[in-house]
Amino acid sequence: MTISSPNPDTVDLDEARQLVERVNGQGGTYHRLDFGDGLVIEGDYDMSKYLAYYHLPERLDGKTVLDVGTASGFFAIEAERRGAKVTAIDIWDETALPAELARTFKLGLNYVQKDLYDLDASFGQFDLVICGSLLLHLPDPVGALRALRSVTKERLIVSSAATADSATTDQPVCHFTGARASESDYWSYWAFSACALERMLLAADFSRIADVEHFDLKSEPGRMEFSTPHVSMSAYV
Repeated sequence: MTISSPNPDTVDLDEARQLVERVNGQGGTYHRLDFGDGLVIEGDYDMSKYLAYYHLPERLDGKTVLDVGTASGFFAIEAERRGAKVTAIDIWDETALPAELARTFKLGLNYVQKDLYDLDASFGQFDLVICGSLLLHLPDPVGALRALRSVTKERLIVSSAATADSATTDQPVCHFTGARASESDYWSYWAFSACALERMLLAADFSRIADVEHFDLKSEPGRMEFSTPHVSMSAYV
């Protein structure tokens, strides 16, 4: 699936190819990003395989979208492709890959260096907020959800690592893993049952939950091997 095809009238294809080759030469990145015309950045996860679980609207024309913890930018780019006005945040500075991709491929998304915990209403209100596979890496998940609520105007889509029995249990289980990654400087703290994540979202002042899905998030062939049970859902203001 191609997330965004370059316009040869506006995009310098030689510059785009150089960027793709450089990133791939450095080992690729978190998301696999296919820009068409053979311009593919290899990544640990091809999120196009999992989009159905996120219930992202087919069109987002006229909507504002905030992608929180954007990493290499898959959801931000996909939302922009669907017509949204997109802001993407992560903890890295303006040299981060999403900012470079936006400049090179002439994307309309705006990248801002911002910590999720620093979000509040002064940052703005967004029709749709997306937070994919980030909550498991945060020490204070309830505080994170309250920060997300402060910038959500209509809907939040959130996914995270799930407990093995998440789809069947009615117990609000938060399994603490507390494992530091061997390949990089980050921690995996939590796996949640769907019941737990639903209750946490309600405690963060969302009014209702919908679109609960379960899937195994698997890394791409040839990358470091990961397979993590995930739960995703939508929370409405």
